[in-house]
Amino acid sequence: MKNTKSFIQPKTAVKLLKFLLIFYITFCLVVAFLNFVVAKNANAEAAQFIHTLYEFFENELKTMLIIVCSVLSLFAFPNIAKRKLYKLNLAGFICSAVIIHVLLPLLAGNREIYYTAMPLPWATTGLQLMAHDSSFYVRHIPLWGLSGISAAVVFFIVMNIFVFIATLLFGRRVQCSSLCLMNGFASEIWAAAFPLAGKKKKLSVTAKKALLVFRLIMLLVSLTLSVIWLLYVGGIRLFQNMDALAQFEVFKYLSVELMAAMVFWVFWTGRGYCHYCPLGTFLSLIAKLGKQRIATDITSCTGCGVCTTVCPMSIDVASSAKKKEPVTDSLCVGCGHCVDACPVNTLKYETVFIQKANKTCKFV
Repeated sequence: MKNTKSFIQPKTAVKLLKFLLIFYITFCLVVAFLNFVVAKNANAEAAQFIHTLYEFFENELKTMLIIVCSVLSLFAFPNIAKRKLYKLNLAGFICSAVIIHVLLPLLAGNREIYYTAMPLPWATTGLQLMAHDSSFYVRHIPLWGLSGISAAVVFFIVMNIFVFIATLLFGRRVQCSSLCLMNGFASEIWAAAFPLAGKKKKLSVTAKKALLVFRLIMLLVSLTLSVIWLLYVGGIRLFQNMDALAQFEVFKYLSVELMAAMVFWVFWTGRGYCHYCPLGTFLSLIAKLGKQRIATDITSCTGCGVCTTVCPMSIDVASSAKKKEPVTDSLCVGCGHCVDACPVNTLKYETVFIQKANKTCKFV
């Protein structure tokens, strides 16, 4: 790593990461506006061009950015050799992007299969595809064909099962720090670039309380949408205007999720949206069953406070470390930044399964 670092200095790597983050935000806003607003009133040829551009942005361009920015991140941090969990995060997102945005579209013949990559209760697109009279299904059956829709539904079901089981065994680290191609990937590949404006800030007590309330509201709204669509697929109609419900979900995504996440990137942190992500909140409950935690008693805490400083979720890891108490905060996304940063290696990311697996491996 010492030899490769000579090619790009840390400050240069950070500047490049900031430039690519600005490029991504700008391109994303422009393409989203074209796809969700302009295309609706454009002629067939223009609408098709916009749609193709949107697909390229979501698949090939996003994958290329994840790969390039992951490599740049290896140069951006001077102590990257010690950041073992962080490097695993980057590797996980590269693999996820290649599989979901490159390989699966080729194999399934559906370039928009990523619509169903995020499990419930984050989005109900997978459920909407199961309802043959939903506007989402009607709009996409001519574009994807029956085989493309079937592939998307199967992928949606598999992703839900996989993520829930993996979270129970390995905690939130699987989805939030390896698979999430909505906000998780950005928070890791551009970790050295946040915020774009001003200095890094920690949350105040008031801000934490406000986000907690909004977090619960988002979870309630998302769970309600999921239940309504699940019942609708099962033949029970609780909401008369399902198209309006689907439009509301699109509005929710564009406003309080996509746009808000980008504002956080500019002025605060890459994990801003993670503070109230409904999927993350739901998975935190599953992770609690698997006893996800940051162990703090491997050695002895020196009280340096670096673990708290590097935590992107503003969790006070140091206070627990001083008392040798495990960190079990439901906001923990399992990124491992605190574990990597500890100078005396007193921290360790664990779940019951990981702990048992490690003990078993010692005897093999």
